Amino acid sequence: MLDLDRNLWFLFALNLAVGFASQIVQPLFPLYLRSLNATEVEIGLVISVAGLAAMLLMLPSGILMDRIGKRKMLLVSVVLGAIPPFFMAFMNSWRTVTPFYMLFSISFSFFVPARMAMISEAATPANRATLFGLMNLAWPIGGIIGPTLSGYIIDNMGWSYPFLGSAAIMAASLIPTLMLKEKTIPTIEGEETLRKSSLTDRQYLPTLMIFFVFHLVVTTGIGGLTTILPIFLQDQLELPTFLIGLFFTGSSILTLFTQIPSGLLADRYGRKKLIVACTALCPLLYGIWPLIDNWVTLIILYSVAFGLWSMTWPASLALLSDSFPPELTGSAFGIRMTSVRLGFTIGPLISGYLYTSVSHTSPFLATAAFFALGIPIALLLKENQRKFSS
Repeated sequence: MLDLDRNLWFLFALNLAVGFASQIVQPLFPLYLRSLNATEVEIGLVISVAGLAAMLLMLPSGILMDRIGKRKMLLVSVVLGAIPPFFMAFMNSWRTVTPFYMLFSISFSFFVPARMAMISEAATPANRATLFGLMNLAWPIGGIIGPTLSGYIIDNMGWSYPFLGSAAIMAASLIPTLMLKEKTIPTIEGEETLRKSSLTDRQYLPTLMIFFVFHLVVTTGIGGLTTILPIFLQDQLELPTFLIGLFFTGSSILTLFTQIPSGLLADRYGRKKLIVACTALCPLLYGIWPLIDNWVTLIILYSVAFGLWSMTWPASLALLSDSFPPELTGSAFGIRMTSVRLGFTIGPLISGYLYTSVSHTSPFLATAAFFALGIPIALLLKENQRKFSS
């Protein structure tokens, strides 16, 4: 097991708080919009607009982080993330909720690239995927408790309390953020030459485009599925909010157990191989969804499919880190996350339209198709990149 230094422990605590604050709001947010009389198409539109705002700021935040530092970017993220949930707790129109949810989504545009870069600089090429897997544990821990607890509170107390809880947790996360220390990169011979390197250079651009397209395709499928899933479960299976939250809890439990093993497997047997293998299994799992009407079976199916996708995270982040020098890592992470946010922008629009105009199972078949499209793109990734040291 890797030893985490002081900085990584504080980063893990911050990630845990941010993950929990997010998970008590976002998984059930489509049902909140429905309670405010939004239609399926309008729900998809709100989530897509928020995703678009986050996407547009993802790359600038990565570039800005390289200039002002990771710790300052994390502070900006925490402050921005604490404000919107507080106000959303007292609103009664989905239209007035929209700009605040956009701001909430934008806060993660500042958080994610800075977090990724801070982990990358603490790793070595040999253990990078393992370290990402270890640090990624913070996301599913928040996801195990958040959605189910939120669903229980909503069923018994109303929608305001999860939002107030999210705001309080984000505010409290200022403490570990302030405890973080910025790592100073030592000056090395030829530094001025390195600073002139660019992601648009011929040696970097093709690899960057493959990463961009791969993440765009699979997150379009995931983004559409996670948006329509709560609505599907409420409409077709008539499940209470508590059980709907349990779907997201189940996927987080499995993700918790996949992160470290998937990182170890990627470091040992190859990052590209793991990405291709996990991606190839997902179309089948999502494709058979329309044939099943038992919620227990569906929660297992959804959890396994989501767990397989989560197994690609450490390998993808490590492979990206291997492919670019340290001075370009922040920008590369920003572009990667731009493609992720673009997928989460397009996906809800597609799923909202399919659910309303085609059939209630068509969004799941669309997700299967997007993952199938991701397989040949993943095969284009290059395993033997130059190993840049942090």
